[in-house]
Amino acid sequence: MTNTGVAAHILAASPGGARYDQALTTEMRSDISNGIWLCQSHAKLIDDDELNYTPSVLRDWKDTAEHMAALEARGFAVRRAAPFPALEKKGPRLLAEMRADLTKQPLVRQFILLSRKVTYNPGPIPFFTYYYQDHDHLPSLMTIMEHAGAIYDIAFNRVPRYNFTEEFVSYLIGDV
Repeated sequence: MTNTGVAAHILAASPGGARYDQALTTEMRSDISNGIWLCQSHAKLIDDDELNYTPSVLRDWKDTAEHMAALEARGFAVRRAAPFPALEKKGPRLLAEMRADLTKQPLVRQFILLSRKVTYNPGPIPFFTYYYQDHDHLPSLMTIMEHAGAIYDIAFNRVPRYNFTEEFVSYLIGDV
């Protein structure tokens, strides 16, 4: 395993550093409460953008990470919340169609993207079909949905094919 993390200061250790507070003593600056563990890229990013990455934001990040680690140490699985409601705004018609399909066939998890001009031999695995002509920017919506953890790509035979994640199915139709 490669460690790419760096120890960073929430409030800079020396004058001229990001978020420097002259009211802190040397001991306070070097105390663990003023430290946060970040990847190298984000450590640089937050030091270059003090307006968005305030001490309050960094302390919230640290507190959240420490609480998550404590729960994981006790055997709990901690996952990032899925931003599925935001998908409703980006593709309301597509999500409504997916919800209707899954309501009718709640155990189907695959879907493909096709043009209405193309025929496709489905094979033995059931799936839904969403058409380019019915939804603007369908490939872009797929990318956004993948990033949100709603679907994942399982393409083969040069046909865009995806699976729904169980979390997304639960969001669309409730627990199956």
